[in-house]
Amino acid sequence: MNKIRFLCSLLPFVGLQSAALAEQITVEGLITPRDDGGMYVRNPDGQFEVEWTKDTKVALEVNTRLFKGLKAGELHYQIQASRETVRFPLPKGPITGVVEARNKSQLENKLKEAREENWIGEHGLCLHFGESLPQQMATPEDLRFIGLWDPNAKPRTLTINGKKYECSLKKGGQTNALLFNVVGTKDCRPFVNRARVVGQRKGGVIHAEEIHLEPIGDQSASDEPKLPRYLFIGDSISGNYDKGLRGFLAGKFNLHHPPTNCGPSGKGRSGIVEWLGAYDQKGRHWDVVSFNHGHWDSGNDKVNYQENLEAIITELKKTKSKLIWVTTCPVPNGYPKVGDLNEKGRLPGRTAGVMKKYLNPWALEVIGRHPEISVCDQWQYVKDNEAGLYKEFWAGKNVHFRGKPADKLGEFLGAHVLKVTK
Repeated sequence: MNKIRFLCSLLPFVGLQSAALAEQITVEGLITPRDDGGMYVRNPDGQFEVEWTKDTKVALEVNTRLFKGLKAGELHYQIQASRETVRFPLPKGPITGVVEARNKSQLENKLKEAREENWIGEHGLCLHFGESLPQQMATPEDLRFIGLWDPNAKPRTLTINGKKYECSLKKGGQTNALLFNVVGTKDCRPFVNRARVVGQRKGGVIHAEEIHLEPIGDQSASDEPKLPRYLFIGDSISGNYDKGLRGFLAGKFNLHHPPTNCGPSGKGRSGIVEWLGAYDQKGRHWDVVSFNHGHWDSGNDKVNYQENLEAIITELKKTKSKLIWVTTCPVPNGYPKVGDLNEKGRLPGRTAGVMKKYLNPWALEVIGRHPEISVCDQWQYVKDNEAGLYKEFWAGKNVHFRGKPADKLGEFLGAHVLKVTK
């Protein structure tokens, strides 16, 4: 892996580097407790020991869509795929905004846009609340645009030495931002936050220069201690049947969903350790886990898809819970009909019949190697009710479910959960 030069932008996970006396490193994952201060960060590569000092900078990482939650001196942060809202008081005073070009080539484009269009953009945006940094235009030696950020202007602006620049996304969409001076090391709470840690690894310990926190909620906070715990993993379809599933199992299980759209199998492979949390600790175990990845894999190939599922299953088995694979629901007939694989063996995308012909059979090949995993066949349930409950769905061009069809899908899964836990 390449060495990391960190300025003030969001960085992707870059993994571990070769051993050295001190090496720059970035790791991210679920925060778990460390006995003598500091913390551990757990991800599929292992558990990493982290220490901090008074000089460690801590930032709250948010999607910019959450800026609409900036109200009366505090940020209302709604945890994704959750009803939980966390409130963060914001320091009074100036707000310094920092936008950094990714490299010198991008800098040239950004400088041109700033000169000709008064536009900088907010990719990699960092906001320093209650802090004034020296204002500057970016240069090849320092890729940062630094100015005063106005959260109330529409569009949002970054004022550099008296000149205003638009600082938002040109064509819609979303990006992430780091909010400094809003949280501190005291907020690095186990189980309820994930973290990206940037720092120096010396021996077996990472000495944090920066920590970027993302709240994920406390999975066990509202649990009924006497009830078993059930985690259901899935994409937006699981959000559709959430209400029906919870209603059907009310009073029988504590239900949880990862605080995200679980998306494709690749996201499941990289996120499964974090989603499972500290299941080896009292009160955080899982009695049942159901899982699905499919719709987002409609452009994937068989080898990658199956390898991802196997990696996910390896982690799931460690929980010693009852495991349920949920087949991927159909793509309705309003979409183009499924075609053949391309020359690289990749699927033709979200097309009618792609689940029946490819993805569900590929998944069941994997599940068949693990007889302890039961199958809840939601695809077949929707097919069996094609002429009735799901008639409108089949004729349309929307893979999502609403109202009674969605609730019944959740009840169908709930019944399967009860059957395998008798």
